[in-house]
Amino acid sequence: MSMKSIKFKYLIALTFVVTLGNSCTKDFEEINKNPNAIDITKEYPDKLLANAIEGIADQVFDVWLGHEIGSCWVQHMAKVQYTDEDRYVPRNDVINSVWNWLYAGPGMETQRLYEMGEHLGNQNYQGVALVLKSYIFSVLTDLYGDIPYKEAFKIDSILMPKFDQQEFVYIDLINKLKYANSILLEDGTPIEGDILFNGDINKWRRFANSLRLRLLMRMSYQSEYHDFIREEINSMISDAASNPLISKNSENAALIFLGSYPNNHPLNETYKTRDDHRVSKTLIDAMYNPNNHDHPDWRIVVYAETPEAGGYWIGLPNGLTSAKAAAYLGNGITRTSKLGEYFRRADAPGMFISRAEVCFLLAEASYRGLLTVGTETVQDYYEMGIKESYNQFASEIVSKVPDYYSDFIGISTTVDDFYNDYMANGGAWDATKALEKIYTQKWIAMFDQGLQAWFEWRRTGYPQLTPAEDGLNNGRIPQRLRYPSDEYSRNGKKLTEAITRQGEDDLNTRVWWDVADN
Repeated sequence: MSMKSIKFKYLIALTFVVTLGNSCTKDFEEINKNPNAIDITKEYPDKLLANAIEGIADQVFDVWLGHEIGSCWVQHMAKVQYTDEDRYVPRNDVINSVWNWLYAGPGMETQRLYEMGEHLGNQNYQGVALVLKSYIFSVLTDLYGDIPYKEAFKIDSILMPKFDQQEFVYIDLINKLKYANSILLEDGTPIEGDILFNGDINKWRRFANSLRLRLLMRMSYQSEYHDFIREEINSMISDAASNPLISKNSENAALIFLGSYPNNHPLNETYKTRDDHRVSKTLIDAMYNPNNHDHPDWRIVVYAETPEAGGYWIGLPNGLTSAKAAAYLGNGITRTSKLGEYFRRADAPGMFISRAEVCFLLAEASYRGLLTVGTETVQDYYEMGIKESYNQFASEIVSKVPDYYSDFIGISTTVDDFYNDYMANGGAWDATKALEKIYTQKWIAMFDQGLQAWFEWRRTGYPQLTPAEDGLNNGRIPQRLRYPSDEYSRNGKKLTEAITRQGEDDLNTRVWWDVADN
């Protein structure tokens, strides 16, 4: 758990899950009352909403989880020192803290927010709470598989909740998101504390439906649900007014962090004292070929910096021992590319879901016959996905290209020019490799979204990644996280039932939706 995540705001969540009972005297309670604690008997949905949004982002974009597990395991990033995670040895305290804080922090906060919305008669708070809680549960179940879900927050009556099967969790989340879309009212009672969309309910509806699309496609290799998935997706596209999706980058569900601690991007805080991450050779090689130097995937000028020792972009192989990584090309620190400055900024965005991802999901759905309405072709959605990814970084691409290509200095070149150049030289549609092209381009577009990119790779198998050279997982890239060791002592019986049903509690047991052997 990063120190940034252990902040005062979680006192709110802990007051919900830690109770002292009535065994103490009144005087003792008065003496030990925290004068700074928020009174949980009062309504404060704005504070809960702001805390929950940032709490989610602090977790999923934290260096230990999003960067060293997600981004390294999907080969967006690699480690040049202390390479355990890159070799598939996650830390037990990270596994424990992710579970504990997502449940006790933003999970409990969104539950309380929903209840406050009910009490206040404000359906918009209820809808927003459902969207955020669905996002949290989707991350938890995709990390671990079967999880406490239906009984998770019944802390007054159930201290050891049962683990629900992922299949049940997924179907219920999709229904919850559908319901959230129906109760979010743009002309309804306003909400406060919305640091994600500034109270724009239409954007919350787009987030809800885009997340629903993601979950529908993630379960789409379970063939018995094809009719259900087809009906859900076609209904969204057929009635876009009632079921709006993210349709442009200004609608992306992305938290823009503030410029200073404790509200800066988690990676910004990390990189103040650490320099042990480099961009993966797998990603660099997919975006930059020195033999075609003048026609790279131009997003590389945003994603990565050129090595300190000089030259153009060079990636670090994943999963080397610390000694090998330090010695790579003579000096792994100075001769490989670090993460681009854009992603190390204090106010860098934490991307929950983007327009580019939505386009690639629709491209896949169209190709696989799960989307059968509308006028756009598979190629249309594919090309839109790449273009929206370029547009997402438009100002950065245009401003940074001259830093690496002197020929562009003083030339007013638009992002469309760079997009067109890439499509002519590397990104062009190839119908004979349709799914490989869609999945690989989505992998590139989801850079810095480590967890979601890893989840999608587990589902699709593309790009075809070579496991870590010195990996410690029997030659395999992990398919899930182990359950927290804390849970064995707290809820061992229910956990054992889940393991008996799901399979051995290791990194290689596939979750329900992961039907392909990668």
